[in-house]
Amino acid sequence: EQSTMFNILLGLQFLVLVQSQDIAINKTAKADRREKALSVFTVVKFPNTGCQSSTSGRNGTCYTNSECAANGGSSSGSCASSFGVCCVFEKSCGAGVTSENCTYFTSTDRTLGQSCSLTICKSQSDVCQLRLDFETFVLNNPVTVTTLLGLAAVAKGAFNNLGACITDSFSITNPGAKAPPVICGTNTGYHMYVPASDQCNVLTSNFGSASTASTSAFTIKVTQVECGSKTLAPNGCVQYRTESTGTIETFNYNSAGGVLLQNQDYAICIRAERGICSVCYFATIFKMNVYNGLTAAGAKGFDTNCGYVGHDGVATSGGGYDYIEIPNGQCNSPVSPATVATTDTIDRYCGTSFLCVATGPATASTIAAEKNTICSSTKPFKIHVHSDAVEYANPAADGEGTLANNRGFSIGYFMRSTCLTVKST
Repeated sequence: EQSTMFNILLGLQFLVLVQSQDIAINKTAKADRREKALSVFTVVKFPNTGCQSSTSGRNGTCYTNSECAANGGSSSGSCASSFGVCCVFEKSCGAGVTSENCTYFTSTDRTLGQSCSLTICKSQSDVCQLRLDFETFVLNNPVTVTTLLGLAAVAKGAFNNLGACITDSFSITNPGAKAPPVICGTNTGYHMYVPASDQCNVLTSNFGSASTASTSAFTIKVTQVECGSKTLAPNGCVQYRTESTGTIETFNYNSAGGVLLQNQDYAICIRAERGICSVCYFATIFKMNVYNGLTAAGAKGFDTNCGYVGHDGVATSGGGYDYIEIPNGQCNSPVSPATVATTDTIDRYCGTSFLCVATGPATASTIAAEKNTICSSTKPFKIHVHSDAVEYANPAADGEGTLANNRGFSIGYFMRSTCLTVKST
């Protein structure tokens, strides 16, 4: 009997031992499964980088499907090996505030006689600039008629408001600093840079009650540029060109069918390629007013003849203010250092012809091979555009207040590895 009891107890101990081992094995297996599940979860984490959506003409940001919905975006295609969705952010009038990179601001919800605004805040602290790409931009034209607003007759002080954005306009705020110029008309394909403010930036388009602009008037892609990005524009540049050759135009140029806008004051900068020493400009169209009705203004569009405000004993019919600045601009000089340059350097250019200066500050070069090209070795390479709010109109044929003399400009550029030789005296 004692032997039987001993065998029973021994059997129970064996069963308990086996069961304990099974429990330990099960716990280990569950832990392994948990670890595997966690490892899979960490694999599918991905950065919120840019992506190409399946919607034509739209880029997006890679998010999970739930993140995209929570942030107010629309999923369009996949990203991150299909673990994420390409999230497109499109906002219109009255959408409030957004801090999403790559946001499309559209006029879909515009109402005539009202403003259409969107506030853009930084997506992160190291964002330094906003880049606005005008993928579509067709607002009402500025004033194109030359009806006089000053005197009833074409006389001293007579002027008009050619180029004023009266019906529609677009602007962007830059709290505490200089904002880009107000624009209107046709600006499809152009862009703007503006410093990203810690107080946010407000994009506003005003639609007049008589506007003919449709609900598809504009689509503006807003990209947030990080402080260390290669696409960061130099300080003070509203436009930034990174191609070695290209064409620069005034806002609302519209293939020479537009008009120079009023109150423009901004810089167009060009990034110098490695090994480049100078940049040269040539104009297809250059219509930046006519100083005081001078018939030979094309040959006198330099220096103190440009940027002239108001009228006096010299500019009896009103000065021509509108002009561009090319720092130390000069005729394309000889390449050989042994050849002495004979042309002067001038910063200001205006009139109706794009001409470099020969000897003396008031004489254009007449050499066919050089006269229509202006070069500069001063870095950063840039053109500064200036216009005022007054277009004087006397005499009518030669006044700056005519549409033909205020089209703006289309200027091509190319770079040179050789430096310019400068006149010594």
